[in-house]
Amino acid sequence: MSGLDEKYERLRRRFIERSREDLLVIRAERDPVHLRPVVHRLSGAAGTFGYHELSRLAGEVDDVLVEGGAPSEAELARLIAEIERTVAPQA
Repeated sequence: MSGLDEKYERLRRRFIERSREDLLVIRAERDPVHLRPVVHRLSGAAGTFGYHELSRLAGEVDDVLVEGGAPSEAELARLIAEIERTVAPQA
């Protein structure tokens, strides 16, 4: 593995760890002021690491929050499920 690959892998692992923390916030938080920065960051970072479905779902929730709305429980449930799939320990 090259030095660049190793650096990318370290960043990807850090993203996974941060996503686990984000998951806790998204499960508990409904205040858009606190929820939006977490979802926005998750949307951008997930795409960077190739987690396109996670990026898409977080982007949809972010769009709702930007427009001043509240994401539905179904939207949040889909996002939570995708985060769980992404951060699950690899066998």
